[in-house]
Formats: sequence, C-alpha cells, structure tokens
Amino acid sequence: MLHLILIPALVTSIAATPALTPSELSPFLRVISASLGPEAAGRVACRDIDVAMQLKKDGLSPDAKAPLAFAVSAAQIKAYLEESKLVVCGDEHGLKEGAAIALFKQAGKPVMAVSVKNANAAGIKLSDALLKIARVE
Repeated sequence: MLHLILIPALVTSIAATPALTPSELSPFLRVISASLGPEAAGRVACRDIDVAMQLKKDGLSPDAKAPLAFAVSAAQIKAYLEESKLVVCGDEHGLKEGAAIALFKQAGKPVMAVSVKNANAAGIKLSDALLKIARVE
C-alpha cells in the first residue's frame, strides 16, 4: 500500500496585514525606483507574477538586475538582501526580516513604512522626499 504524506511549504509568507493589490503597488514602486536615480527608475526585481504583470502594464520593467526588489516572502527578502538590493515588501512585518520599505493597508488606506536602518544596511540612502511621505520606523 502506498501512503502519501503532505508536508507544508517551508517558505514563510509575510502577508499578515491587508495587502495592496498589484495595481495599488505599482505607483509606489515607480516613485521608489525613481528616487534611487535615473539608472534605477522604472526597474524592479520581482518574482511575483501578478505584480510583475502589473508593472509591465504600467510601463515599468520587471528586471532581475534592478537595485530595487519587491518581495512576497521572508525567503525572498533574504535572497534579495544577499544581492544587495533595496527590498520592498507587502507587509510591515517584513521590516523585521530586513526589508527597507513595507507597503500595506491600514484602516483601508495605503501606508508606506520605512526602516532607515535596513536601507542603510543595504547601502541605500533614501531621499528626503520619500521619507516625508512615509512612516519612518
């Protein structure tokens, strides 16, 4: 007799707070990428197919070599940090995992939370304009 044992996935999801939809994320990722300079503008590393498709639709370039990355799990945050990317995630708990910026909903409204410590660790200086519109942690 053959027994099938199911093992839960080992990849930890970081989405515990309400997430922004890909169409809500895209404008934020555009602004963040532009704030990193002309070579980074419009380029985002992203392994999430729905977000990548929305980026393309909105004229941004899903680009594995971009200095900015959007991560959907703790494992992706870690992998992007190893590549020295500025990591944006869709949950504020991702800041504890090392992401520099978290984009999520609070009371039904988009929130951008920033960890200056994590950005500095990635070797990125966030622009004053970006810091003015974010909740700095």
